[in-house]
Amino acid sequence: MGGSWVELLLAGASLTDLDRYREELLGAGTTPEDVEREAGAALRVKVLLDEGRRRAAEQALLSDAAERLAGARSTDELLPAVTGWARRLLDADLAYVGLAHDGGFVMAAAQGARTGRLQGLRLPAAVGFTGTVVAGGHPVGLRSYATEDGFRHHPAADTAAMEEDIHALLGVPLARRGRMLGALFVSRRREHRFTDREVGLLSALAAHAAAALDHAELELAVRRHERLTQVLLRGGGLDALVQEIGQEASGDVLFVDSGVDSGVDSGVDSGVDSGVESGVGSGDAELVERAACVRAVSAAGSVRGSLVAIGSRDVRGDQALLERAAPFVALAVTAETAVADATRVPQDVLLLDLLTRPASGPLTPRQRMRNAGLDPSASYCVLVAEPDGDRQRARREFAACGLPPGTVLAPCGTRLVALVPGTTPEELLEQWEGRGTPAATIGVSGPATGPEHLARCHHDAELTLGALLTLGRRGQAASADRLGLYRVLLSHTGRRELRAQYEQLLGPVLREQRQRGLPLVETLQAYLDHGCRATPAARALHIHVNTLYQRLAGLDDLLGADWREPPRSVDLQLLLRVHSERG
Repeated sequence: MGGSWVELLLAGASLTDLDRYREELLGAGTTPEDVEREAGAALRVKVLLDEGRRRAAEQALLSDAAERLAGARSTDELLPAVTGWARRLLDADLAYVGLAHDGGFVMAAAQGARTGRLQGLRLPAAVGFTGTVVAGGHPVGLRSYATEDGFRHHPAADTAAMEEDIHALLGVPLARRGRMLGALFVSRRREHRFTDREVGLLSALAAHAAAALDHAELELAVRRHERLTQVLLRGGGLDALVQEIGQEASGDVLFVDSGVDSGVDSGVDSGVDSGVESGVGSGDAELVERAACVRAVSAAGSVRGSLVAIGSRDVRGDQALLERAAPFVALAVTAETAVADATRVPQDVLLLDLLTRPASGPLTPRQRMRNAGLDPSASYCVLVAEPDGDRQRARREFAACGLPPGTVLAPCGTRLVALVPGTTPEELLEQWEGRGTPAATIGVSGPATGPEHLARCHHDAELTLGALLTLGRRGQAASADRLGLYRVLLSHTGRRELRAQYEQLLGPVLREQRQRGLPLVETLQAYLDHGCRATPAARALHIHVNTLYQRLAGLDDLLGADWREPPRSVDLQLLLRVHSERG
């Protein structure tokens, strides 16, 4: 061959070339000891040179991979590239990426797979080889997956490994700025012990991949932010935003109005359009349940609805999209609610003016009713409610509780007024008590037509509500007819005054009852309720008539003999009945 050992090594001679040169030297008469010594040295140098060339080639490949990955603009472009480079760097049969998603992991991309079992596989965080790699935060290599018992096997993962004929498996975490993004894996379909060099190569690639993935996600988020911002700047509302989000998603995107907390009087005709067209019915729990992705939309401390993605092909990507879009949707819903509220305020004022000043102004009654959002030809029940909580929230709850179409709601101080068409107070109360309704105390009167009749019914409903509160029946609903005369008698009487009057008139009886343990108040009420007739009163009390006479004699001593005759008997009977109504 000619030349020298050095020249051969520099020329990249193979082992065959070196052995042939060795034979030439021996044939030329060179001392065998010298030949063997020089051949051994040449072999050691060749090993070092080959290792250096291999490392240089790997570094060049790794640098090329880093450059290509850095140029990726989306995860759809990035993930297949990462798995392809992993296979080339480690001469692997299979490479795949698992990404953190919704508290677990999803196998997002695979190269060299024989089946479709692996890609799209979802695994919980605490089990499987993926969970072991991510939880430990460092590379883990297996010589044989099937026989390894150092982690909790998962049935779905084991099935995929069997179908892919996975034996040796190496996984390294994908982490960036303290955030665990997932893990990168390579596999061989035979037993193999991964070397430190292979672990280092895959770890280096994973670092570049994590940086590229983080950058791609950030760039995607910025691009989406700009596009959604432009929609709002152009004056687009909720519909335009949902349409824009749907163009980015891998499935169909809808906005589901929560109904109760949306700020929109869905189901109740307030005289203005709600401004929120969700494309689905309010409170569609079935739709939300079958959605691939769901993201609640909140504003001002309350949930306004949910963004849902149906039929997503990329669940992780769509979930990230919905999370990015939710604040924009909250802004749109809040803005449209504010517009609806601003439009509704004048009508609220006109309605309250109609109910409190039925004969004022130059307009005809029919015109005033139309301006207040009412049908002049319809009859209405008037409902006055005092909510247990925030009035605005209660208004939204009332609007969502299934009141008949054409119902008009308006705030009145701390209370709410609703005019409900086409029903009677008893029918309305029956429907009200049969459904899950907002916590409130409610008085109802009607039905009525025309401003003057509606104003009288509003007054009666107010009196009924006041009587309920005085009687301590908070959270209950009653019609004016149910309470009868009590709504008038208690209209200006508070609970404290009622209690004071009760104790003042019946104080001696109450003290005697506590001291002797006799039901004197019950006896007094039964006697008065039965027209001061002893026999039916004793029968109602389940006592002998002589026992009743003994108690009545005691009451004479306590109240004076005139308590059995009007007007004292009427005062006592009414006070006892009112106190009984209070429970």
